[in-house]
Amino acid sequence: MQISFIDHAVLIGDERQLPALVKSKVSENAMFGRSLFERLCSLGHRKHLLNIQYRMHPSISLFPNANFYENKILNGSNVTGKNHRRKYLPGPMNGPYSFINIKHGRVGEGTETQQNRRNAGNWNRDEGDWEMRMQLIKQDKDLALALSGLILHTAQVLAIQDSLGKLHRRNSNMKVKVSSVDGFQGSEEDVIILCIVRSNAGGLIDFLSNCNRTNVALTRARYCLWILGNAATLISSGSIWARLVSDAKARNCFFDATEDRGIATAISKSGCGRSNADSINFDQLRISERSNEV
Repeated sequence: MQISFIDHAVLIGDERQLPALVKSKVSENAMFGRSLFERLCSLGHRKHLLNIQYRMHPSISLFPNANFYENKILNGSNVTGKNHRRKYLPGPMNGPYSFINIKHGRVGEGTETQQNRRNAGNWNRDEGDWEMRMQLIKQDKDLALALSGLILHTAQVLAIQDSLGKLHRRNSNMKVKVSSVDGFQGSEEDVIILCIVRSNAGGLIDFLSNCNRTNVALTRARYCLWILGNAATLISSGSIWARLVSDAKARNCFFDATEDRGIATAISKSGCGRSNADSINFDQLRISERSNEV
């Protein structure tokens, strides 16, 4: 970039979030996706940290602040007040920040796109269903809520989007988005359901191991971030997700899905076993307008 008549340039960015999308593997290997901001940071160029966040409930910002920003980020006064705590579902599992352990996820073979079948990756066939059921909760008609489900693979996103028409017909006040993490960078919503269910003995999480992607995924929610994942797989990975599970346990934010009475009842009535989680019906659950409950 050469602009001869400019004396000073101010670059604003975050090298700890996702870089630009580069589709060419050759270009990616040549680091064409790396921004000027990131290049200057890597060379030790002086930078100024904007150290106050005004989006997330403090329970949500705690882990990313400690693991990505060296605890240098402060919470703005707007997010520390009582008005920034919203309670959409009863029970401690549905507080501002929760890790919900899905023990019996199944991993099957899937693909990112029809055009790239050779790059098939493992994706959990239950993952889409759990995510969809958590969103298709019966709504109070007067409840206005921005809810997003973040999924890691395009195939899962498309499958869930196909099933969301019923929710919009049931409650026109509810705004629902389903997106991959990469497609959601720069966005935010009231409630984020982050679905990372993967169950395998080797702790293989491939796509999840990118710390920049993890940072984006964990910093999109304003009031509630509910993470659905298989704890055993994440712990076995030895990645930042293992630290997240340990942190959730230490903060009493770790729950098994069946600890919730409504979820347990839904599982019981469905007769669901390890291989048939897609029959679970969460329509009994209900979001209530108790937005300022502490």
